[in-house]
Amino acid sequence: MKFESYAQDCEDIILYGVLKDIEKGFYIDVGANDPELLSVTKAFYDRGWHGINIEPLHAVCAKLEQERPRDINLCIGCGKEHGKMDLYERGMGSTFSAEEVTRQKMPESIKKTRFIWTLSEVYEQYPPLVATYTSAKLM
Repeated sequence: MKFESYAQDCEDIILYGVLKDIEKGFYIDVGANDPELLSVTKAFYDRGWHGINIEPLHAVCAKLEQERPRDINLCIGCGKEHGKMDLYERGMGSTFSAEEVTRQKMPESIKKTRFIWTLSEVYEQYPPLVATYTSAKLM
């Protein structure tokens, strides 16, 4: 089967070089973004893998829900501490950094609050061996 890269800098090809012998693996994609465009996990999903997509933008998370039914799709942020943070959204991009909004001169960005989980919490809640092929919805 031909390997088509969907990632921005061919990261998926690099990973495939190391992981090609694993038929049905598991991934956690933090900042998953679009299910296809600039996706590091799309090619693996197409090969039977499944995982957890963490994406704080509701519109993008809804798209992941639709196109990745085997995955768990969490509409949250991921950080070093559990809690809530302000998310600055502009188009299909986002950041949790107010400094980045200022630096990028993004005053028209929309500020929304999102739940933040640590990666350990995500892994404990949805371990690979018991992860189901359903999506979880968090707001």
